[in-house]
Amino acid sequence: MKRVYLLAVLSVIVLFSCTDRDDNIDMVNIRIQNSTQFLFNEVRVAQRDTVYENIAPDEFSEYLGYDKAYKTSALTILTDSTSYNYFPDEVPSDTLPVGFYTYQINIDEADNVVLTFRIDE
Repeated sequence: MKRVYLLAVLSVIVLFSCTDRDDNIDMVNIRIQNSTQFLFNEVRVAQRDTVYENIAPDEFSEYLGYDKAYKTSALTILTDSTSYNYFPDEVPSDTLPVGFYTYQINIDEADNVVLTFRIDE
């Protein structure tokens, strides 16, 4: 009988301790994907002066929350050997709804930053 009671209690604890990343979100959450061969020591999002640090090649940063964010933003990227700047071609006007998003960053052959916006599911 004690085993059944213990199993029931543990089941309830496990059931209520599990949460999805989208439970109770109330902000725009953006992460950085480093799609280059360089270590990003720092990626600074100019719109809110937010800094993501130490993103390895082909890795993701943690999500950071924003009250207001856009599909594109000016970026400054620092690597061990150089820095890169990205400025959007158009000034963004529509803010993103609450959710999870990724700025995928790549550097082309001419050393230009290529930013791809993705909606995460």
